[in-house]
Amino acid sequence: MKRLRVSAQYLPVFCRELYQLVRSGIPVGEGLAMLREDETDRETRTWLDALCRSMEEGMPLASALRETEAFPAYMTDMVALAEETGRLEDVLLALQRHYDRQLRMKAEIRGAVAVPAALFAVMAAVVVLLITQVLPVFDRVFRQLGVQMGAVARGMMNAGSLLARAGAGIAAAALVLAAAGLAAALIPALRERFAARFRRSFGGRGVLGQMAVSRFASAMAMAVSSGLSMDESVELAAKLCGGAREIDEKTARCREAIASGESPADALAGSGLFAGRECRLLKLAERTGSLPETLEDLAARQEEAGLRRIDRIVGAIEPAIVVVTSALAGVILLSVMLPLMGLLSAAG
Repeated sequence: MKRLRVSAQYLPVFCRELYQLVRSGIPVGEGLAMLREDETDRETRTWLDALCRSMEEGMPLASALRETEAFPAYMTDMVALAEETGRLEDVLLALQRHYDRQLRMKAEIRGAVAVPAALFAVMAAVVVLLITQVLPVFDRVFRQLGVQMGAVARGMMNAGSLLARAGAGIAAAALVLAAAGLAAALIPALRERFAARFRRSFGGRGVLGQMAVSRFASAMAMAVSSGLSMDESVELAAKLCGGAREIDEKTARCREAIASGESPADALAGSGLFAGRECRLLKLAERTGSLPETLEDLAARQEEAGLRRIDRIVGAIEPAIVVVTSALAGVILLSVMLPLMGLLSAAG
């Protein structure tokens, strides 16, 4: 049986709906029944039915959410903590903002990758067309006229010939890769395994590392404000942003430092998760009792810094692709036009 999951797009909306129910004083079970009556999507209605049944049996909200197996473990853990500490309203609002931020980050990264990839594919197709189709035509014409193309053009043409002969193999390899990618996208187990391996190898570096630190800081802010100890907060936040080798090592250092008696700010500073200025902010926040607010602010700053870095990378990649492919096309055309101009001059 296919396991249903709440879509990433609906998750912040559902957190907001729960927040409004709790804030208005409507019993959560009755509110969920109202949502179920108005729901038109069949899959969403399926897990809402399961959620309502669990609530009718007297389960707490966190247990009912966990029973459906449709929600992230982080959300169910935070809701359980909120029910214990009486801060359900605050935590639901924080979860809505958290998942909204994650959704925006994913959309920005997806858009940043898609545009250069599409541009590269178009420009590469133009170059391949020139060296495999256009240059051989000019070469035959020049041979008939007793003229040879330049060495650069001949080298590119030979490369194009090899590419054309290997076309069947390249097409087969592309089909295999496309089939593997489609299988990984459609089969949850394969998709999760691939994502875990990718995150393990690359999730702690560069932009992805900044995004992981942003998630860590946001989770820490929610956990600390919900009444968890710093050790428990670090452990819970590490589950959310974990998986990358570098991030796991840093969060482990932070937990060890707190366990050995260091102050939370010193432990976070010594872990390497945050830069120097951010560490000073954390130490000041610990003294003034504003650590949750400061962590939330650091999460927003890390996210903005990551998005700006993505914009800079995309801004550098797109012109580079255009310049390189335009230069290749220009070299090819000059290699063809120069012998042709020499031939016309000789004829004139």
